[in-house]
Amino acid sequence: MNTNPAIILTGGLGLIGKSTAHFLASKGYHIIIVDIAPNCEFASDSISYIQFDLMLIENYTALMEKVTQLTANLKGVINNAAFNPKVEDNSISVGKFEDLNLLEWRKEVNLNLTAPIFLIQALLPLFNHTDATPCKIVNVISTYGLVPPNQDIYKGLGAIQGKEVFKPINYPVTKAGLAMATKYLAVYLGDRGFNVNGIAPGGIANNQPQVFVDAYAALTPMKRMAKVEEMMETFHLLCSKGSDYINGQIIAVDGGWTAW
Repeated sequence: MNTNPAIILTGGLGLIGKSTAHFLASKGYHIIIVDIAPNCEFASDSISYIQFDLMLIENYTALMEKVTQLTANLKGVINNAAFNPKVEDNSISVGKFEDLNLLEWRKEVNLNLTAPIFLIQALLPLFNHTDATPCKIVNVISTYGLVPPNQDIYKGLGAIQGKEVFKPINYPVTKAGLAMATKYLAVYLGDRGFNVNGIAPGGIANNQPQVFVDAYAALTPMKRMAKVEEMMETFHLLCSKGSDYINGQIIAVDGGWTAW
């Protein structure tokens, strides 16, 4: 069993997840990825993997048993897993508010908001407080959990697809809810050896169509999208002793997107 400080990372096989797993492992943490995919090709001595569907909230007891088999030194959790349909993929979730799909809404609420809250609840007895250092809870929010989407940046995609394209309400609302859950738990757990914070990434470059990249950059003070590696030091801060007196904060790493 790896005795290094362990951090559970949900959604560890996505763009942010993979980078975060490697970065924090390089800092001496034992990263335990929880994801739905059948395997994790980069699991190693410092990165463990649990295949689990976080939507099955009633089965979290089984997930906790798997966690205890991997570590007795749980010091953090990063709630990163989320549904965020790409508007450029012509998803059923992307469209007018008038066409909001109930099944898609329930799916996003379940994974983006309900799952992280109940995962934190399930993990509380497993955190190691014996070394008298705070345990860290980090929720991945989004700038869209702080401000609503600017629908103008999607007009170019709509021209390509031959129809109107909108960022739907599901993702922003669930991320805003997670932001409030972060603040609630920061107050509730603040005197019990926890720091509870969030990171709100801005738009990250990931091979989006150039028309979208240009539109997004034009509305960002730094005039560009983020690079995924620019999120890593903030994740490290919120998982390390550097955040021992940071509690209830949502740190936007967005090039100034939410500043105007």
